[in-house]
Amino acid sequence: MIAALRRDGIGARTLALDARSARSLRDQRARVAIVDTIATNLAAPRLRALRTRGTRVIALVLMSQGAQVLARRADRTVVPSVTLARELVAAGISRASISVIAPGKNASTPSSGKSAGRVLCVANWSPAKGIHTLVSAIASVPGATLDLVGDADGAYAARVRRLLVRHGLASRVRVHGNLGGAALERRYRSASAFVLPSVRESYGMALASALAYGLPSIACDIPATREVAGDAALLVAPGRVGPLADALRSLTQDRQLRDRLRSRALRRARSFPTWRRSETAFVRLVRAELAR
Repeated sequence: MIAALRRDGIGARTLALDARSARSLRDQRARVAIVDTIATNLAAPRLRALRTRGTRVIALVLMSQGAQVLARRADRTVVPSVTLARELVAAGISRASISVIAPGKNASTPSSGKSAGRVLCVANWSPAKGIHTLVSAIASVPGATLDLVGDADGAYAARVRRLLVRHGLASRVRVHGNLGGAALERRYRSASAFVLPSVRESYGMALASALAYGLPSIACDIPATREVAGDAALLVAPGRVGPLADALRSLTQDRQLRDRLRSRALRRARSFPTWRRSETAFVRLVRAELAR
């Protein structure tokens, strides 16, 4: 988004915050400051001083964590989904101050899907992402393999790795770590199905990408994934191994179901905005704030 601002002639610079640079934030001189939720803890205590001097603050809220704190200190809040907008409104944030700009989709070549049981999950490992639930579900689906893409560090990752050993999945589960670019594209294109077992999401960008690749998909039945998938994915009860395993068996065994979901996925993906459209909406919003 910063690159889009610069292409449109808006002078923009980035400030990576740490404990030292955060202290200088209150002394910055800018007509507009865009603050990402990842910087909430460091930036939020200093935003009042910025606004007092006339700086308009835009909160770029891409995840629930830190969203309310940042939105309460901003003039305008940008969220990726109606789901997250509703969460903020329920917390007392004015709906008039919230703008929904969904992430854009990349141009995608549909998956070949040659193997019926090659399952992909793209998600950083955390309890909310439900990787442990997916691992246990895969263990009960003979013949299915699983590619796990995402950061896998810390105590939770150790728990998941112990689960892989307990289920004897060394030959059926491949842990790739964090991938991007062509490497990530290869994983999507070689998969035959996609699973997002998250019990909490603000948008579900990996699911949107899977649909753009035409992958038959499974996700937990939560507001954000319903918003992204519509009728183009199988939705299962959050955090439960049994329903997820049943859905996986259905996908691996039922060719007609896979074909039907593949068609729905590609149709659903056509309704997603392009990156150009999303960037244009963001640039327009920033220009409106600059004009105030």
